[in-house]
Amino acid sequence: MAVIHLNFTGPDAAHILTLCEKDIRFVAAKTLTQTAQSAQSEIKKHLRETFVLRKPNFEKSIKIRPATKQNMQTEIYTMAAFATLQQTGGKQTAQSGRLAVPQYGDLHELKAGRKSRPAGSFVVNLRSGEQAIARKTNGAIRILYYLKPLAYMPKRLSMLEIGEAVAEKQVPILFQQNLQQL
Repeated sequence: MAVIHLNFTGPDAAHILTLCEKDIRFVAAKTLTQTAQSAQSEIKKHLRETFVLRKPNFEKSIKIRPATKQNMQTEIYTMAAFATLQQTGGKQTAQSGRLAVPQYGDLHELKAGRKSRPAGSFVVNLRSGEQAIARKTNGAIRILYYLKPLAYMPKRLSMLEIGEAVAEKQVPILFQQNLQQL
């Protein structure tokens, strides 16, 4: 490896330094944007593995805001309102009335649909004093949803953790590759 030391004086020095700064800012912005794109694809992969996505809307809502030479910052975000509670975990309270908490062993057993009162269902009072939405199937009553004032949501979404891991791993590699392409 050779080290060359250049000493600029006069009116051209400021011009040359400005050109170098513009190139470095471009390389840094490009690196940040490429890293965000990699993190975005990893987050989408995580969504497909963790959630049962009946429609592609949640996956499509993962967007990036690219970095520019003026704004050396990139963002990965979603406008899905429920994603915050999925990222942190915690309790969800009913906005009006009660939440319909599904009764199931596995998410894959549920059929698509968001009806709070599916056809042929009725509200039943349980011995515990709670209420549930049930359906009579083959002479047996099957509980579909429990009606509760609040429910506890476990942390399932790892957007922040995935973004950090991808950035730590890829920023140095991508920056070096982009710098060599100048």
